[in-house]
Amino acid sequence: MEETTLRVDGMSCPSCIRHINSALCALDGIGKVDVRLREGTVVVQHDPASAPVPALVEAVRGAGYDVRPRAA
Repeated sequence: MEETTLRVDGMSCPSCIRHINSALCALDGIGKVDVRLREGTVVVQHDPASAPVPALVEAVRGAGYDVRPRAA
């Protein structure tokens, strides 16, 4: 498993947390999703072979949010 942090713009409420969590958990290879509303980030534990970073970004974008991987 790999851990990736995504910056997400537009999260403002518990409903946002549920939408993002559901979008990511629908992907294969997801271990854990930690949506941090106050920080504007999502930390995802995932198998990079079955859930690469571009797939994570597309899932969150598909849920209606602006997203990008956080710079290391």
